Amino acid sequence: MALISLITVSFVALYFFGVRQVGFSMESYGGKSTVTGGSHPVMLVWAGLAVVMFVVLMRVKQNVVIVGAATMRRRAAAFMIDFWFSVLALSSAGGLLPLGLEARRTGHFAWHFERDYTVGTDELGLLLVLMTMGLMLLYFVFPLTRGKQTVGCFVMRIKVTPPFGDEGCFTFKEALRRTWYEFRGLCWLWGPKGGRDSQGRTWYDRETNCSVVLVNYE
Repeated sequence: MALISLITVSFVALYFFGVRQVGFSMESYGGKSTVTGGSHPVMLVWAGLAVVMFVVLMRVKQNVVIVGAATMRRRAAAFMIDFWFSVLALSSAGGLLPLGLEARRTGHFAWHFERDYTVGTDELGLLLVLMTMGLMLLYFVFPLTRGKQTVGCFVMRIKVTPPFGDEGCFTFKEALRRTWYEFRGLCWLWGPKGGRDSQGRTWYDRETNCSVVLVNYE
């Protein structure tokens, strides 16, 4: 319930406080550039709570009972929740770097900036984007190496079971491979390779020898 409330609050906070942007972006087209960056105090608080919730989820022992195969709707919903949760938390905190660099350059601090030209420090902003993408990947991989669920999977009551049984942890290599294949499958990249089998497994479940099950919490 706490995680559902936290996710709901993120939408309310963005709208109520009029947050224009979290994170950093740079676009170039037709010889023109647009560079923006931003965050907000309330989103930093939200990001802190999100990190705490994630750590608790990784540490608490949760007894589950498998009640069947997870539907594709649940799996897609879990992925969208995880994507939103990880992007917002990482961008809210990461946005402080470009804001700090811009404040140092201009001599005054603002929670959002936008300009139509680039400066040397924008390269650090691009590095921040790459780091954010890497941390997002780890957000999906790490729970598998601990035998845990991501936030989205916990909320939607689904769990990825490893190749050797209903319990246990993935190795980092296998967790990385599973995450890559799942991303391809859920985003329909390169097309689906066959439908679901009699156990409800998709082509990328079979490729990684995993199952995604629906669970109840005891």
